[in-house]
Amino acid sequence: MKRLAIAFLLLAACSGKSKQSATTAGTGSADGSGSAALYAKKWLVSFGITQSAASAEIFLQTTDETGKQVSHALGTYEGQCQVIKPAAEMNALTGVTCTAGNVGTELDAVHSVDEIVVLKLKVEVGVTPDPMARTEVARVKVPSGAAVEAGT
Repeated sequence: MKRLAIAFLLLAACSGKSKQSATTAGTGSADGSGSAALYAKKWLVSFGITQSAASAEIFLQTTDETGKQVSHALGTYEGQCQVIKPAAEMNALTGVTCTAGNVGTELDAVHSVDEIVVLKLKVEVGVTPDPMARTEVARVKVPSGAAVEAGT
């Protein structure tokens, strides 16, 4: 039985002529009408801030491999806000912190399989934040198989 399977595989592999492609790189498309660019799925995630005197409107920006950008409103937070690199234990791509005096809020964008989850955490100057104390603010779907990175 094994010999028959091996003989069949060899016959299939050796049969037929080697075909040379008549097209060159960058020509042709699925419907045969012209060139088609293939893009790997890639998403960049960043926070946007619209600062006013005492508070800021925060939104999550997603940009795909074609340059299409979508903004997702996350709410208004008190204090002066700035984009940060969250602590390693937060497992976040990027973050933003808004502080008024010694207290504030930190928002973290965490990649979870097929979505970005934005988590909120109350912070205080001089106190180590607890990642388990975060609450969910929003979820944004990510295309299947997309590489997700922090944007600038």
